[in-house]
Amino acid sequence: MPFKIPVFARMSDRPFAHCSTLTDLGEAGLMAIWMGGEYETAPNVCLMASRLPRGADQWTRPAILLEVEGHSMGQPVLLPRADGTLWLFYNVILHDHWENAVPYLTISSDGGETWSAPRLLFDTPGLMLRSRAHVIEGRIIVPAYDENTWRSCMMLSDDEGETWRLTAPMESPQGNIHPNVVQLPDGRLLCYLRTGGQGVIWRSESADNGETWSPLTPTRFPNPNSGIDLLQLASGQYLLAFNNSATHRTPLCVAMTNSATEDWHWLQAVDDEFAELSYPSLAQTDDGVIHLLYTYRRQTIHYARFDLDWLTQGSLL
Repeated sequence: MPFKIPVFARMSDRPFAHCSTLTDLGEAGLMAIWMGGEYETAPNVCLMASRLPRGADQWTRPAILLEVEGHSMGQPVLLPRADGTLWLFYNVILHDHWENAVPYLTISSDGGETWSAPRLLFDTPGLMLRSRAHVIEGRIIVPAYDENTWRSCMMLSDDEGETWRLTAPMESPQGNIHPNVVQLPDGRLLCYLRTGGQGVIWRSESADNGETWSPLTPTRFPNPNSGIDLLQLASGQYLLAFNNSATHRTPLCVAMTNSATEDWHWLQAVDDEFAELSYPSLAQTDDGVIHLLYTYRRQTIHYARFDLDWLTQGSLL
């Protein structure tokens, strides 16, 4: 069974917690970032952070990482760079709701202790983030979506973040958000997306490093209009974290392929409590262990870890 603990106990002054991202920082351990405050979109919602040192079983006490007075924040995406810097993408709500959020970027050169002045990337209201960013063949790829139209796209930069552009929206009936990208062995990109109400996870491919995408088609996996995560393991296999239901944000499951293809083979339930278990975020450390963060009842963030042996004891797909 997976090792599971809360990252923190529910905080009385910040009873809302959601939308975590998990990043392996090597010798510095794991870093978790999430949004926390009075309630979703409340003016005091900020980015909170905690760390799990290597070999530890207890997360550090949560601390405020970034806040903007009078404005709600969220949707953190942390990208470690080869030069040791950390690039943190996130959203700030200009007023009222996510439809008025815009994306920012800030950079840390000291392991996340201090951050550069935030930079507005686009002034398009509703341009949202959620999923893991990548650097592939020198191109920075940040999956994004439009909260107003419920269409996904990519934020691309070919000059180390100096300039950015948006790709054309990815179309599907009733919309799609939260695109998750991995690279296939032949260089193509594979994208799995959250549904806009059709009850399934959608998929698409790109043959030009994220510039254009094939028409969306349904996968075999259900989706209750909730977040997912797709990760390529060190072995080349793919791991999908998702709610194995078309109607409820529970159970929270993981599925793994048999090879570096979409040959999905194993399925395991990480948490099957009848409660909201949502917005998973995956990471794998160099010892092969897989780590998972997820929202628990929108009150706290839970952490689980497991190995491939446990995964391959699961149900066959």
